[in-house]
Formats: sequence, structure tokens, C-alpha cells
Amino acid sequence: MEINDLYLTIINNMTDGVYLVDLERRILFWNKAAETITGYCADEIVGRQCQDNLLNHIDEEGRPLCITGCPLFSAIIDGKQRREHVFVRHKDGYRIPILVNIFPLKKDGEIIGAIEIFSQNSPTIYEDNLVEHLSEIAMHDTLTKLPNR
Repeated sequence: MEINDLYLTIINNMTDGVYLVDLERRILFWNKAAETITGYCADEIVGRQCQDNLLNHIDEEGRPLCITGCPLFSAIIDGKQRREHVFVRHKDGYRIPILVNIFPLKKDGEIIGAIEIFSQNSPTIYEDNLVEHLSEIAMHDTLTKLPNR
């Protein structure tokens, strides 16, 4: 077995979701655990840009991260690792609390992208209705109460 095949086997058998983006935040890799956690298979995600907002990352206050400050983009810009508690939207529409670890990917000292490793975060640390509340905030316009597109 070649070393690259070995690495791929290891990454695809992790219980944490792993994805890799380039400098434009185009998703280049999506592992099996990411599929399991989010409901999106690699064919639906790879090649898309993170800011296409399929996963619709929001923070604990319900603010969309692509608008208020994407930690993945920040890691690409400043080269610093980050750890955040966020929520993603599962393919079936419900919110999942996750813990993300983000770090820049470098080649020859230059940042060429970023990697996000994420795992489901125990909902026991959140009040019982927080996920439902955040889903409501993210899915409906605050002024009109109409569904967001």
C-alpha cells in the first residue's frame, strides 16, 4: 500500500469530519465522517465553495459565519489555528452542534488552503431549545418572519 493510500484510508475511517479547501474556499476533499455527520455525500460537496452555504454555518448567537466572520477564511488570511463551537445545517434541514478545529494548510511555507476537522458537539452543554431556536433564527427573516431562501 502506498503512503498516500494509507493516509486516505486513515482519514476516511476517522469519526471526525474532515474537509479541505483551497484559497478560494473551494472544497477539495470531504471524508466519510463528514458525509455521516452532515448527510451530504462527497459528490454533492466537493467542487463547491464553502460560501455557497450548503452547510449554512452559524455561531451560537445564530449569526451566519460567512457574513459575520468565517473562521476558515480567517485561518487562510492570518495563518492561525482556530477552535469554534458552531452549528451546521444537516441535509435534512435540522441543525447540528459541532466543534470545529481549523488550521491553515501550508506548502513550502506558503498557505495554500485550510483544513477543518469537526465533530458533533454534545447537545447537553446547550439549553434544551437552543438548537431549535437557532434553526428558527437562521431559517426565517427576523423582520418578515418569512422563510429565507
